Amino acid sequence: MSLSDPTRLALTEAALASADRLWREEMRRAYGADAVLTYGYAPEGQGGLGTSLRRSYEARRVAVALWRHERRQTSMGT
Repeated sequence: MSLSDPTRLALTEAALASADRLWREEMRRAYGADAVLTYGYAPEGQGGLGTSLRRSYEARRVAVALWRHERRQTSMGT
């Protein structure tokens, strides 16, 4: 079964929202309430190898890439 572009886009948006929420939770757990503002674009935001913060960062990174891909596909109409 092939899903339509808007459906795939919606699914990737939902996956991105979930991955982002989990990463933000891990950031708060590791660094406190202002973690995303303070470390969101710093190496600390990636976490150390093998940590739950790194796993959530990587899941979010993949979710962003998939969402961007689907957004491009949807806007191109293919």
